[in-house]
Amino acid sequence: MSWYYKDGGQEIGPISKAELAALIKSGRIGGQTMVRNITMDAWRPLAQMIRPAASGAADPSPPAPPAPPSAPDASRSAPMPDIPSVKSQEPFQFKGSGGEYFKIWIVNVLLSIVTLGIYSAWAKVRRKQYFYGNTRLVGATFRYLAEPTKILKGRIVVFLGFAIYMVVNQIFPPAGFGFGLVFLFILPWLVVRSLAFNARNSAWRNIRFNFKGTYGGAAEAFVLFPLLSILTLGILGPYAHYRQKKFIVENSAYGTTAFAFNATAGDYYRIVYMFMIPVIAVIAVVTAVTLLVPSLSVPVTLLVMVVMYLYAFAYFTVRSSNLLYNSGALRQHRFKATMKIKAFAMILLTNTLAIVCTLGLFHPFAQVRAYRYKIDHLALLPAGDLSQFVAAELKQTSALGDELSDFMDFDFGL
Repeated sequence: MSWYYKDGGQEIGPISKAELAALIKSGRIGGQTMVRNITMDAWRPLAQMIRPAASGAADPSPPAPPAPPSAPDASRSAPMPDIPSVKSQEPFQFKGSGGEYFKIWIVNVLLSIVTLGIYSAWAKVRRKQYFYGNTRLVGATFRYLAEPTKILKGRIVVFLGFAIYMVVNQIFPPAGFGFGLVFLFILPWLVVRSLAFNARNSAWRNIRFNFKGTYGGAAEAFVLFPLLSILTLGILGPYAHYRQKKFIVENSAYGTTAFAFNATAGDYYRIVYMFMIPVIAVIAVVTAVTLLVPSLSVPVTLLVMVVMYLYAFAYFTVRSSNLLYNSGALRQHRFKATMKIKAFAMILLTNTLAIVCTLGLFHPFAQVRAYRYKIDHLALLPAGDLSQFVAAELKQTSALGDELSDFMDFDFGL
């Protein structure tokens, strides 16, 4: 019996049952891979076709009745080889709490004030280590490995640059334009250095992430297209956002394996268009109300502005995040994000009210609530044995040694 499978949208085959089993065991294909045989009319996920490994159950295909003859069930007529089943989804988990993080947050705030901001570098490391250390995937936590002194170096550079700008601008105001051009020139360098620093200092299962973006690519994504967006009155805004996400994802890697990004510019334009429909409807309703009842124009306008701001923030956060993860992949391993706009908007609303009512003391609890919601609605869709994949990456990265560990020695906080 011949089998076929899809790899990146391309149909591959025919292959034998033994060859299919070898591909699964090697991790090249997994539970989310679409497969079919010559008798099937439709593609099906591999996970639905695999016989449970330890069950010892008989062939799940029902025997054809002796008479009258009938066409076999195309989707179940050829059993898959006896191999372990592939888990279709590995959820991300967050084990932290608002109470725990509040203790870290309050100490960070107080020490940053007392040291006139110098401790903020150590505060950033403590904050990231808490969130990374309490985020789990397949039982393993993430790690943040940055040294506070290197973060402090970057912040000193930024502070000195800003101080020079302020002094020169006071003495000779036209120089501000020149500083703006200089900033546009060095912005790509700052972006690449910061992304590389944060990636290289993040790890999972003792394998560090990496970032290999170029300054030319960063200049296009973070300078050229944003400027074109301004010149086109925002028409190229979604495209600029798309190019930035594409630049970041496709230049990021886990060990030696690069991430892939399958979204299109049209996906980002679609997000904007779908947002404009309710906005136009709300503007029409508010205009009608203010014309019919002028006395309600001010309170209605203020209320609508607050609601629309909340909705806009929740909408773009949820839709953009879902698109980012659902379009991302690590080799054949994919991601799944399922955040909902209404649920996230309610978290934002209650967090905002609680922060106001507690004069800011609820802020760490709000951070944990928002982060937990995002993590609880994120999962990895493995396409094979993750242990084999991680072991292969560990072998590759170990061969590289530690010569790159101090290459990106600044973090500029971007």
